[in-house]
Amino acid sequence: MLKKILLAATAIGFSGAVLADPPHWAPAYGWRAHHYRHYYYAPRPVYVVPAPRVVYAPPPPVVYPYYAAPVVVRPAPVYPAAPGVSVRFSFPL
Repeated sequence: MLKKILLAATAIGFSGAVLADPPHWAPAYGWRAHHYRHYYYAPRPVYVVPAPRVVYAPPPPVVYPYYAAPVVVRPAPVYPAAPGVSVRFSFPL
C-alpha cells in the first residue's frame, strides 16, 4: 500500500513538473515577454576567407651528382734541337 502511494506521488510530481512549462516549440501567450529581454546587439562581422589556390608544380628533374673529370697532366713536349746548335753536358760519375 505504501509503495502504491509513493509511486502515485512520484508520478504526480513528475507530471506536474512536466506540465508546468509549455513546450519549447509552442510557448504560451506572453511567456516570452516574461522570460526574454530584447536587447539589440550589432551583428558580428563576417570574415570571408578565399579558398586557397591549387597550383600544379611538376616534380623537379632528376639531377645526378657531378663528378669532375680526372685531371690529366701531360708532359711538356720535347722539341729537337735546332740545326747547327749542339748542347753537351759533361757530368763526372
